[in-house]
Amino acid sequence: MEPTVKDRLIAFIEHKGITKNKFETLCGLSKRYVSNISQSISPKVVKRISLTFPELNMGWVLTGEGEMLPTEQKPSESGLVSGDVMKINLNLSETIKEQQSTIAALTEIVNRLTIK
Repeated sequence: MEPTVKDRLIAFIEHKGITKNKFETLCGLSKRYVSNISQSISPKVVKRISLTFPELNMGWVLTGEGEMLPTEQKPSESGLVSGDVMKINLNLSETIKEQQSTIAALTEIVNRLTIK
């Protein structure tokens, strides 16, 4: 029997040395998502996984064609691979947006208080 999308995701998770639960948490998926895959995964889930693990060949996950990791990524001088840097940048961007919203809300409160 040919491996399924679920089988290939599990193979990648094992390759990373993490648990299914950790994988699901990192990708923002519900608990037991991987265990409950019956046929395939939605484009939304494909995007979440590919943003979290850019080194993973999603074509391989979906079709079984090609290699799990098409290009071997070498650590940079800092010890980070490009996927790690992308995740850090994404997290920083989200944090900056949240802080900008907080600053705007606080500025509005201060302006209301100083007008009175």
